[in-house]
Amino acid sequence: MPKTLVIDNDPDFEALCRLPSHVGNEYVFASNDEAARQHLMNAQDLDIALVSVDSSSLGGLDLFKQLSGVKVRIPRIALLSKRDLETARKAMNDGAADFLVKPVTFADLEGTIERVFKTCEERRTAWRNEAKLSAIQREINIAEEIQRRILPSQFDGGLGYSLFARLASAKSMSGDFYDIFELPEGKLGLVVADVSGKGIPAAFFMAVARTLLRATAMTVHSPAECMAQANAVLCRHDIPNMFVSAFYGVFDPKNWTLVHASAGHQPPLLISSNGTVGELQGVDGLVLGVSEDFPYSEAVLNLQPGDGLVIYTDGLSEAFDLKRNQFGEERALAILAGLSAGTGAEGIVDALFAAQEDFMAGAERADDTTVLALRRE
Repeated sequence: MPKTLVIDNDPDFEALCRLPSHVGNEYVFASNDEAARQHLMNAQDLDIALVSVDSSSLGGLDLFKQLSGVKVRIPRIALLSKRDLETARKAMNDGAADFLVKPVTFADLEGTIERVFKTCEERRTAWRNEAKLSAIQREINIAEEIQRRILPSQFDGGLGYSLFARLASAKSMSGDFYDIFELPEGKLGLVVADVSGKGIPAAFFMAVARTLLRATAMTVHSPAECMAQANAVLCRHDIPNMFVSAFYGVFDPKNWTLVHASAGHQPPLLISSNGTVGELQGVDGLVLGVSEDFPYSEAVLNLQPGDGLVIYTDGLSEAFDLKRNQFGEERALAILAGLSAGTGAEGIVDALFAAQEDFMAGAERADDTTVLALRRE
C-alpha cells in the first residue's frame, strides 16, 4: 500500500490521517515548507503527496518546482480548505492528479489515495513496458541491419556472365538467405535457402545455417557432401521445429558448369537460350536439420550461351493479392519467357519482383522472398 507525504498544518486533518483504522496506508507529515523539502529531497520511498494548496503559510505545489537538482515523480493530490473551483482548476493545471476539499471524510481520503495510486501505478507500468518495447525494437533494428549487411550486396559477375540477388522480408528480420562466395580454382558457391518460420527465431537459425554452409563449403568441394555435413551438425543440435531448405551450387565459369545439390528446396527455373523456360531437372533431398543420416546427391548443369538460372524461395510463387489469389509458379515462368535474350541477371530479378509487387497490389507480404539469378551472356 502507498506511503503518503502530507504537506499541511491542519491538526484536525493530521488526526484523521493518524486514525488506527487505516489498513496498510502509511503517512508522514510536513507542517512547513522546510520539512516538506527535506522529505521530497529523499523521496525514494514516497508514493503520493497530499499538498495543501490554499494555505497562506505553505508553498503548495510550487514546492516541487523549487527543488534543486531533484525531480520528484510522485502523484500529487491537492488539499483545499474550502470548495473553490478556481483553486481546484489551478491545482489540476499545475499537475495535481486529483483534489480533496475539507472537511474530508475517512472514506473519501482512503478512496482518493487508492484510486490515484492505482491509476499512477498503471501509468508507470505502461511507461516501463513502453520503454522495454522501445529497447527491444532498437535491438531488433540493429539485428536487422546486421542481417542485411552479412548478405552479399556487390554483384560484379565475371567475364561472360552476370549475377544478382535480392531478398524482401515479410517481417523486419528474415528466415530466407542467399550467399555468393569465392571457392578455390576460381569457382563460386551459390546458395539460396529458406528457414522454417519467420521473424527472430528464423533469423537466428538462418545465421547459423548460413555460417555452417559457407564454412563447410570451404573445405568440402562436393555440394552433396557439403549438404550432408551441414545437415549432420544441425541435427546434432536438435533444435525443435526448425529446419531449412537449401539449394547449393558450385559454378565454374571456366567450363560453364554448375554442380548442384538440393535439400528440399523447390527446383530453380532454367531459361534456355532458345527462350523456353522450365524447372531444372536433377536432384532433390530432405531439408536440413531433420534426419542426420540422409544421403544427398548432386547433378551437373552445363550452361549454354544465353542460358539463365533463377534460384528462388517459395515466397515468390506463394505471394497473395488482396483477394487471396496466389502468384504461382506459372506466372513466374511466363514473366521469364517474355524477357529478351539480352536481359542480364539484375534485369531478371527486377522483373520478377516488379511483377510480384504489381500482383500483390498493396497486400501484406506473407512470406520472405529471395531470388538469385545467374545468366551466361
